[in-house]
Amino acid sequence: MYNLSDLQTFIAVVENKGVLAAAREQRLSPATVSHRLSKLERALSTVLVFRDSRRVRLSPAGELFYQRVGAIIEALHDAEHSIGARSSSVSGLLRVTMPPWVFSKYVMPKLTEFESQYPELKLDFLITDHFVNVVDDAQDVAIRVGQLTDSGLLSRKIINNSRILCAAPNYIKKHGMPSTLAELSEHYWVCLPWQRQLKLYDEANKIHTFHAKTRFTISNSDNMTQAALAGHGIAIKSKIAINDELRAGNLVEVMPNAMAQSDAPVWFLRPQNSLTTRKTEVFYEFMKSLFTRCE
Repeated sequence: MYNLSDLQTFIAVVENKGVLAAAREQRLSPATVSHRLSKLERALSTVLVFRDSRRVRLSPAGELFYQRVGAIIEALHDAEHSIGARSSSVSGLLRVTMPPWVFSKYVMPKLTEFESQYPELKLDFLITDHFVNVVDDAQDVAIRVGQLTDSGLLSRKIINNSRILCAAPNYIKKHGMPSTLAELSEHYWVCLPWQRQLKLYDEANKIHTFHAKTRFTISNSDNMTQAALAGHGIAIKSKIAINDELRAGNLVEVMPNAMAQSDAPVWFLRPQNSLTTRKTEVFYEFMKSLFTRCE
């Protein structure tokens, strides 16, 4: 039969992506780590980890076991802490996915401060503008922007936000400031691939499906901002992503209130069946604090 130490070693192998790294973290010999892992697999009568001389890879059973056991051990540590039986440190691995602009503009400038406060917490960031399935991609936390469509996630709103149309002054000087949908249709856009079709209000306050005219699309929101700043066209941006550029006059709003679906709050999401742990809570408070100056 396996014990808690075997489970903790299994978690360490997964999170350190190898037996040698797990052995260093747990201050054990590689042979002891391999023995514990094999013992656990024999007790469960299944292969948890495929391993060779260079790396380890979870089996489907190992992936499921890791997700469930990791949450249980984390909850156990939190329970010990709550009764004073464990140190106050927050530790373990937290997998987080978020859009590039949230990471570069808000998280990165304060990340050193967060790391100093929680030196034993490891962060694994998946930075992308593409939709990430939190459960299938084994993410502990997702930071999303916009209206939520996935009811299978636990959600907390971090801050209200809206999307606007914007462009660089040099682009407006060259092409003119549009004031109608007809004029807007003549302009070039820089946008994410899935932003080429949007809902806009016309002059009579009726909603129309608008097809953006693009020379190119960009799959990264930070690079899209740079393209807009360089004068390549009109962009659709979260207002809190470009508040500094708006204040400095490097970007200007185009046709205010034209977007029919402009609400785009920032959300903190977790899988429905995940346990509330100290590491997710301290990261939530960290994310919440980053946007206080926007309120």
